[in-house]
Amino acid sequence: MARKRKGIFTRIIEGPERSEDYARKTLPSNRWALGWDLFKTNTGKLVKINLLTILFVFPVFLLFYFRELLLKAQAFESVFSQNIGLGYPAIPSANLLGVQEAIVFNVDSVFFLMLFVATFYISIGLAGGFYVIRNLVWTEGVFVASDFWRGVKKNYGLVLRSSLLFIFLFGIMILTVDLCSVQIAQNTSLKWLFIIFKVVGIVVSAILVICYLYSLTVGVTYKLSFIALLRNVTILTIGLIPFNAVFAVLACVPFLTLLIDASSIFFALGLIVIILLSISLFMLIWTNYSQWVFDEVVNDTVAGAKKYRGIHKKGEVKETETFVYKKTILTARPVKPITDDEIEIHALPESYSRADLIRLQESKDFMIQDSERYAEEKLKELEGKSAVDEFMANAPSQEKTQDTVNTPQKKWQNPKKKGKK
Repeated sequence: MARKRKGIFTRIIEGPERSEDYARKTLPSNRWALGWDLFKTNTGKLVKINLLTILFVFPVFLLFYFRELLLKAQAFESVFSQNIGLGYPAIPSANLLGVQEAIVFNVDSVFFLMLFVATFYISIGLAGGFYVIRNLVWTEGVFVASDFWRGVKKNYGLVLRSSLLFIFLFGIMILTVDLCSVQIAQNTSLKWLFIIFKVVGIVVSAILVICYLYSLTVGVTYKLSFIALLRNVTILTIGLIPFNAVFAVLACVPFLTLLIDASSIFFALGLIVIILLSISLFMLIWTNYSQWVFDEVVNDTVAGAKKYRGIHKKGEVKETETFVYKKTILTARPVKPITDDEIEIHALPESYSRADLIRLQESKDFMIQDSERYAEEKLKELEGKSAVDEFMANAPSQEKTQDTVNTPQKKWQNPKKKGKK
């Protein structure tokens, strides 16, 4: 049915007419717009998510700082930092080849061992933080604290297993790269082979990082086993390498402030950004991108999965469902009228015993059975008859209706008559 066109002043006062999917059309139309809209309208929640997550992720920053201190301490105590010409025996330069790379290898060994232990604590923040950000990207109502702990309860086990496996494999790759650097520095005859190993180790390490990031977003979005999780994140990582690399680097942009010189005034500003928004922005960018990947690749193959959650895809016309009246079993089932003469419910006295409770239950069971028996008999009588004719035949007359209306008033005015006990 065509809508009646209103006058110009009426349209100005009332505003545009709201269609059935008006609320959905107010949503962003793509993931880029959604990410920017979430950053503008939910900055306060992003700060809360960042502060809550950083309570559990701060050991990572401490370990990186500890690594830098340990490297400087080892370098200061090493032989190539001493004044060899004054009071120390001269050491041939050939014996110093690879010493610096060996120091890095030793420090990284301690670093990954400590990081592996800290993963049990860090996984709490990752499980809760990515779960809250997922709800935010889905434009669902978010209560930061309660949703954070709900995410920890639901996803901690899966996130912990993924994190432990990632730290183990990533640590092996980084230590392999360090060993290759030692061999390259010592100018061995197989220098070219160690260069190839080093390049392969760096590439594999980057792939492991992307796999781990996918495991966090897939784990909080779908219900699946750990083996299925590993299989799916590997497929997504290998199949979308160019996109994954770009958005992984883009998600790390908030952490670029760590590269600022500590003696600069801008380092303090960067530190404020790290504390307030860095981790939540990182999770928002990667989660938003992951949801785009799921919409394009995964959700069509998953039963019951909803596509484009949080956005409105322009050009999609959703057919409106036509309302069809269906006669339910409730309206089709005859209901027997209950009167005081036909049904007797046992009334409990002020002081009752177990026998009184049994009689009360028996009377209730009898009422239910009698009602079901009446419904079955009535349905058999109505077979083959028109529902409209039956309704009109049973319609009460005006006089009968008036008596029915007045009946409860007469009973209320004469309270002496009591029901049977």
